[in-house]
Amino acid sequence: MYEFNERVRYSETDEHEQATILSVVNYLQDCSTFHSTEVGLTVDYLREMKRAWLLSYWDIYIERMPKLCERLTIGTCPHAFRGVLAHRNFWIKDEAGAYILRADSLWFCYDTERMRPAKITEDMLTPFGEMRDVLALPASERKITEPEVLTEAAPILVQPHHIDSNHHVNNAQYIAIADEVLTEAAGGQERFQAGRIRAEYRKAAVLGDTMLPKYGSSPDGGLIVSLQSPAGEVYCNVEFIRS
Repeated sequence: MYEFNERVRYSETDEHEQATILSVVNYLQDCSTFHSTEVGLTVDYLREMKRAWLLSYWDIYIERMPKLCERLTIGTCPHAFRGVLAHRNFWIKDEAGAYILRADSLWFCYDTERMRPAKITEDMLTPFGEMRDVLALPASERKITEPEVLTEAAPILVQPHHIDSNHHVNNAQYIAIADEVLTEAAGGQERFQAGRIRAEYRKAAVLGDTMLPKYGSSPDGGLIVSLQSPAGEVYCNVEFIRS
């Protein structure tokens, strides 16, 4: 288990002085990067091993969004490994220690030389020590199916600020883009107030790619945004379920 302390910066907030969804998901992925670095599995070390951790699925439960200048504790704990797949819990606590966000995630180990998933080896597991399911969140179906009826939004060209060190669109950026699509669809006035966000990653978008956002209602009463290529391949499906 690993935790670090953070404070919400002005640059991380929206017009309501709340942390943006991009900032919040960045907190989570930074936490896993810090944890891996603390145990010696740095990004540079993994690069030498020709390995990378790529995200397959997020399931994020939000009690409320963090506020400007609020002091937070952000934590993570890996809790299951099998084959090429790994589960990680994440959480954000307020200054009193209450959870304001809980999440589970599914990652896969990737061979960057052979360009395919790779079995997780002991040297990638042992440094983390004890693993346990801290949050015991409900199991969920990781596949997010696009609605039959979809409305198409304006295309989005992948820009340099979307890209991370793996040369792909960063996982937090897909969620932020999907959030913006729904905000624009609502006239740009209010963001969809989600109590839960699920994201399924299928194909990595890279610099210069065009994403065609399509959105529609989900069976849970929320909205699904499907970010697709011009050929109809899904980069990422994001479901926003109301608070």
